[in-house]
Amino acid sequence: MKRLALAFLVAAAATSCNREVGFTPTPISFADHPSVLRGPWSGDTITGQRLRLQLTAAYDTASSYRVTGTGSLDQETLSVTGSVAGGSLHSYLRPQLTPAPETAKLTLQRAGKADLELRCYDIGGDEAGAAWFWQCFLPDNTKSFNLTRETS
Repeated sequence: MKRLALAFLVAAAATSCNREVGFTPTPISFADHPSVLRGPWSGDTITGQRLRLQLTAAYDTASSYRVTGTGSLDQETLSVTGSVAGGSLHSYLRPQLTPAPETAKLTLQRAGKADLELRCYDIGGDEAGAAWFWQCFLPDNTKSFNLTRETS
């Protein structure tokens, strides 16, 4: 009986470490939320280069999705792969919903040059009509630039 009680206490402690008391995840619609990295996005990097991306998003899990696409950095052609994470404190939700995104990591593949790792953090509201953009960093840059959805 003592072993069973000890096992129960260990299991309870292990499962409670990743939860914040009273935390409720914010579900968003993967199909149409403005934060989902799909379609045309663009931004001007801190070095004055224009980054344009045309992205496709594919649902992966309740807390992440995959991104693929093409783009350009000024006149340089890119192939893009990456993922977006909803955060570690979100619970699993129904497949048509996902937690609000927190981070995106995209690999910008360039012909004949080293890949660039683009890291982005969410800036925006959780409502479907809210203004949304991502704050992004290219390697070796300490200053960020905004990546926003194009409306053309």
